[in-house]
Parts: sequence; C-alpha cells; structure tokens
Amino acid sequence: MIKTLQRRFALSRQGAVDLIKGCIACVLQDISFMLPVGLLYNFVIDTMNGGVNGSRIAFYGVGALVCLCLIFVVTWFQYNATYLATYVESGVRRISLAEQLRKIPLSFFEKKTLPI
Repeated sequence: MIKTLQRRFALSRQGAVDLIKGCIACVLQDISFMLPVGLLYNFVIDTMNGGVNGSRIAFYGVGALVCLCLIFVVTWFQYNATYLATYVESGVRRISLAEQLRKIPLSFFEKKTLPI
C-alpha cells in the first residue's frame, strides 16, 4: 500500500506513511466529534423520561468535560499528522526537484526561451 501511495502521489516513503497516519487521525477526529451528539441524545432521552436526577447530572457534566478534552487532544494530533507532515513532505519534494534541475546541463536552458 505504501508503494502504491508513493507512485500515485509522488511521495517519499515517509510521506506515504504520514499520509496513512493523517487519514487515521482524521477518522479519529470525526469519531470524537460524534461523542457529544451521543451524550446529548442520552440527555434528551433522560429529560423526556421524567427529568435528570443528581447522579446523572454529574455523569453529563463529567461526560462533557471528557468530550472536550478528547476533542482537543485528537484535534492536536490530527493537525500535526496532516498539516505539519504536509509541510515537511513539501520541503522534501522541492529539494529533490532542485537536485534534478541541478543535474540538467546549462546548454538545455540556452535552447529554451521563456514566453513573456
């Protein structure tokens, strides 16, 4: 799978691995965004069944804090796995392109004219 990603998207091996990590991080972030909806669903069900007693209020309060902390942590990992890895891979691609251009003889560029 890594070789396929390398060929298809012109990535280095580390870039392909980072792409897989980024996809997994995005899936985890989407799942963490669904948790508060489930918590709210249970809260509405309890409210419609006669109210929320004292122990359930603490459950929903702690659940909300856990959801917020989980969303923060997963979003931080997702940002690092996608955007920062993209900048690193972009630098690797620029350096490899510059190396290929450096190997071309200067006479090649004399024959080409730039459109103005």
